[in-house]
Amino acid sequence: MLMKFQYMVLESWGTWSGLFEPLPYGDPYIATIVLFALTAAAAKLIVGQETA
Repeated sequence: MLMKFQYMVLESWGTWSGLFEPLPYGDPYIATIVLFALTAAAAKLIVGQETA
């Protein structure tokens, strides 16, 4: 079960960071920053505060 979860996480990260591959220094640096920003915005929306 752990191996399936690990494989799923690695495959998901590969797909996500592949979206930013054409950008200079985009894989994995920009992918990490965008993922963090999306997580923060989603958390603020769930809590009910403004996103700005």
